[in-house]
Amino acid sequence: MKKRTKKKQPRKGASTPIFGMIVCIFLLGLTILRLNISTSGSLIESEAMLSLCAAHPDGAYLEGPAGAPLLIAFKDLLFGSADSNFGFIALRCISPLAALLLSWCIWWIGRRMAPQDPGIALWAAIGVNLLPTVNLSSLVMDGGMLTASMILLAIVVAWNAVQSNGSKEFLAWMLFGTALALGTFFYYPIGILFPIAVTLRLILQGLKPFPWQAFLLSLLLLVLGWIPPLLWNLHHDWLQWGSVAAGFDSIRFAGISLSLGLATALSAGLILVLLRITSSLWWRGLLVFLALLMTGTSAWLFLVPQDLPSGLPSPIGIRGLENLVKTIETLRAQHSDQKREPPFLIASTPRLAALLGAHIHLNYPECLGSPSVFALESPSMNSSFSLWPSYADAVATAAKDILYSEEKFVSPFLERNALYITTESQHELPQNITGAFTAIKLLQEIQITQNGKSLPIRIYECVGYQSLAL
Repeated sequence: MKKRTKKKQPRKGASTPIFGMIVCIFLLGLTILRLNISTSGSLIESEAMLSLCAAHPDGAYLEGPAGAPLLIAFKDLLFGSADSNFGFIALRCISPLAALLLSWCIWWIGRRMAPQDPGIALWAAIGVNLLPTVNLSSLVMDGGMLTASMILLAIVVAWNAVQSNGSKEFLAWMLFGTALALGTFFYYPIGILFPIAVTLRLILQGLKPFPWQAFLLSLLLLVLGWIPPLLWNLHHDWLQWGSVAAGFDSIRFAGISLSLGLATALSAGLILVLLRITSSLWWRGLLVFLALLMTGTSAWLFLVPQDLPSGLPSPIGIRGLENLVKTIETLRAQHSDQKREPPFLIASTPRLAALLGAHIHLNYPECLGSPSVFALESPSMNSSFSLWPSYADAVATAAKDILYSEEKFVSPFLERNALYITTESQHELPQNITGAFTAIKLLQEIQITQNGKSLPIRIYECVGYQSLAL
């Protein structure tokens, strides 16, 4: 009789290449769709603010870390600024490409969490890309996707460092320190991963052999990443911890303000946790329901981005700026002051000032290094405009006055005219405008569209600037 031979059961991991191919095809198609939608839109205010900060390189900003502005500054050197077609396309390509890095990190973590079940990595990579937060942050460049991808990349490198041993351990910890240093430029608390990784390494492998040199090198790299923001805050009286400035990727939904980057990273991690703990039929049914809900919401983002609530970033952006900019330039040429100087420009909000400044390029000899469009003067540290030269700064030598001899410096824009650009009607104008100019007159109203919705922009002529009373 022939002996019955047992057939070898295929390993569960044998289907991993097929799963990997499925993920690659899915991500390729989704990335093409994201690029098509994002590059067909227009600049949004947060992107304009990032671009303006990129033109003022620094170790940090009131709105957040310097990573995204520095990356945009590098992009501007290679492809041009966002007011050019090519520069705008390059800007909008950053987030969809960063989403690929995020997806790879989720795939990698999924493989390590369940090495015997490659299906978890597959569904984690697909599920993450169905998340509304991921798709929302991948369609605009407000820094949110960069923050989320850098957080998850640091987790991947930390995991690899904890599990490394032998000759590869030093390199693994050096890469971990490098990831932390770079990640600090996008998310300051990322350094908390270092003590967590060291603790896990000690628990899993004990004291012997203890890679002191690798640990110290990793810590040194993290400290080097912290130096620029620490020096900036030291020089600016730790304003970043006490300002009221909204973050670059700040969104407002249901009355709550939060960081889109952090929300994206947390929701991506939640997908992994849910897939890992799912075992019962009830849990799987819940996951299917959540997947359908996320798919429907993401499809809505892709199909009708103009219907997004006003607190969320839409790739549609703001359109009609070309006509507005031409009108401002024409009015500026037609309304010179008594000194035959063209009026300087003021916008009602920092982000509107940044948006206009992305298309209007002016140099004020009286105020070197200032933005082209000033934000309305305010004692509140609500944006980086508070730290840049402004029309209200007393930097010019005051004329000698025997009746008032203590005033040694005044604004160089005293008695000058300005154009005030705002959405406010005449009776809504703030005291910072009505009290700072001797006369105000509405010149023109221009209609632009924000996320597909009409928005009136009013241009006022403000005559004879005088400093506000203390």
